Amino acid sequence: MPKVTFAPPKAGETQVILVVGGTSGIGYSITQSILSSPFLHLNAKVIAFGLIDSSIKLEFTKQQRERLRIVEGDVTVAEDRELAVQTCFDVFGGLDTLVYSAGVMTPIERVEKLDVGKVKRLFDVNVFAAMSMVQTVLPHLRTSRISHPLNTGHGKILILSSPSDSGGAYNGWTPYCTAKAALTRFISCLAHEEPILSVQGVYPRLTRTKMLDGLISGRYKGVMADHEVERFKTWEEMGEEVIEPPEWCGEAVAKLALGFFEGGKSGETLFYDKHVPRKVAAK
Repeated sequence: MPKVTFAPPKAGETQVILVVGGTSGIGYSITQSILSSPFLHLNAKVIAFGLIDSSIKLEFTKQQRERLRIVEGDVTVAEDRELAVQTCFDVFGGLDTLVYSAGVMTPIERVEKLDVGKVKRLFDVNVFAAMSMVQTVLPHLRTSRISHPLNTGHGKILILSSPSDSGGAYNGWTPYCTAKAALTRFISCLAHEEPILSVQGVYPRLTRTKMLDGLISGRYKGVMADHEVERFKTWEEMGEEVIEPPEWCGEAVAKLALGFFEGGKSGETLFYDKHVPRKVAAK
């Protein structure tokens, strides 16, 4: 296992959250939501680790940047992962919480024509890098949990999966669906092995990110069935009623990471609004 040097956390230090995939899509919204928390006395610090997409403008206020470091790197590269974790300690003095939001959807292709090399790359990002990232941070999250037994945000691992892991199917989605199935099962197995930690999977709902662009534009017509392509076009026309902005899931995951909500049981993967209900019923 890669080793990261660090100084033991001191009493009263603020929460340090590593958001993997925190520079794009839902991950960027998670980063923004943590840094925009109205509970500024918590003063959470964020390391946003991921690739930088030149088409996406990362916007942060001066106050937010004081609590943020961006580490550009590839989650599938061990040295980059180690740098991200080391930066948590070098800049903010510790690591308390892991959010894994990195993921890719392609290749979208029918099984008979699949390039298995590209499928391996998808598994590298969606599954194996998540496992490797967790391996690297486990000792630090255990220490954080023991030091903060009453704070549900410390010693927490949040991993974004997809309801495609078990429900529904689209032509050409076999690589994505099988990778997410493996990831969701990893979440439950990890929770079983690490009872001291809180390990939760999060399902976004259909969300407006760059992942959806090709589906909505019909790029995979001929791979996906015609009615499947039309379904995404129809959903696009219906707007937020069906395709949600990434901020909705991002805000919920931020609340879980900060410990504002405990969420579901460790090992469970639930839709974000089941972990963090939008409306709390009166008793």
